[in-house]
Amino acid sequence: MTINAFRSTRIVTPGGLRSGVLVVENGKIVALTDDYRGEVTDYGDSYLMPGFVDIHVHGWGRGSFAWKGTRESVQAMSRDLIQAGVTAYLATSATMPQDFLERSLQAAAQYIETAAPGDGAEAVGIHMEGPYINEKYLGMQRKDSLQPPSVTGFQHFNRLANGHIRLMTLAPELDGALALIRYLHSQGITASAGHTDATFDQMTAAIEAGLTHVTHAFSAMRGLHHREPGVVGAVMYYRDLYAEVAKQTGITLRPEVFDILYRIKGDRRLVMMSDCLGYVDFPEGYEFHHYLRQETFRIAAGKLQISGKDGATRSIAPDDWHGVRQLEMSFLDSIKAVVDRLENGLVSAAQIACLNPAQLAGVADRKGSLEAGKDADFLVLDEALNLNAVWCRGVKQPLDGAK
Repeated sequence: MTINAFRSTRIVTPGGLRSGVLVVENGKIVALTDDYRGEVTDYGDSYLMPGFVDIHVHGWGRGSFAWKGTRESVQAMSRDLIQAGVTAYLATSATMPQDFLERSLQAAAQYIETAAPGDGAEAVGIHMEGPYINEKYLGMQRKDSLQPPSVTGFQHFNRLANGHIRLMTLAPELDGALALIRYLHSQGITASAGHTDATFDQMTAAIEAGLTHVTHAFSAMRGLHHREPGVVGAVMYYRDLYAEVAKQTGITLRPEVFDILYRIKGDRRLVMMSDCLGYVDFPEGYEFHHYLRQETFRIAAGKLQISGKDGATRSIAPDDWHGVRQLEMSFLDSIKAVVDRLENGLVSAAQIACLNPAQLAGVADRKGSLEAGKDADFLVLDEALNLNAVWCRGVKQPLDGAK
């Protein structure tokens, strides 16, 4: 039996900030108490808050599950996500060729079932983004790999994933989508609308069939019109519909739009995620243009080449950890960008970045909040919200670069 205890004057709980001692036994939280007489690690006035749960992350740091699809890519993501404050996540696929999807789902399942707490952030399942999406709102997905929604097709994917698919992004207006949504709902798998041209009425039918979530709200979906409210109108109208937003750089979503959505959804139904890609782990020779960043990314001779619209090119090697982590805004930096605009600061952040996504991933019984019976996944943050320590399932993780 291994018992550890951690004291702080500012522990972030669902009921608010409190002082006390977090008691951990064999990787699980067993108590949050004011009266503990054993040996304690004293974190003083540092914040102790739940680790972030990223339900939409294709890649991060030196791993890209969506584009490499290997066990090694998921393993690299797990190790590097720790540096962003993420302690649990859904390995997120993209709309890719059938054989690639089949191999990647098998690889992710193998990793999920064999990874240890010391390996970093826990991959708690898989999020399939596509291939059942609308070509009108492709975004950066592949048109040549689209498929019509199919219960049989999904069952095939989930068998290969050994039942680890926890979330499916699809376009609910496509033929066959409602039947699939009903099936997903019956299996306890979250159905989410994304890359979709659905009308408000089609969204209503999807919600009645069991759809509970919207992928990257506002992006890649039919917008709001006063005579056709569309997907965005459904997000605003249906109070119980979860809505996720990506990294808060101000590029994908203006700060004012984030604030509007937060005023509507509040802590109960807003979800933070990253939608990161893990550029340096793209396959050799791969090239794509990021239409929002106005940059072209390519892998050549094992290095990432980034060309701007001015023609200037810079190169980043996978072993340049400082350069790699600057490529995409981290989950923690997104929280820093919005925390002062949330109703209850870090308490609200813990709801939208930890508990809500844990609920959608189907792991809220053991993730997402600092409560007895849950995994000891927590962050130690200083006053400026910088990471001082990360614990996953009771194991302290290495920070500040590569192992």
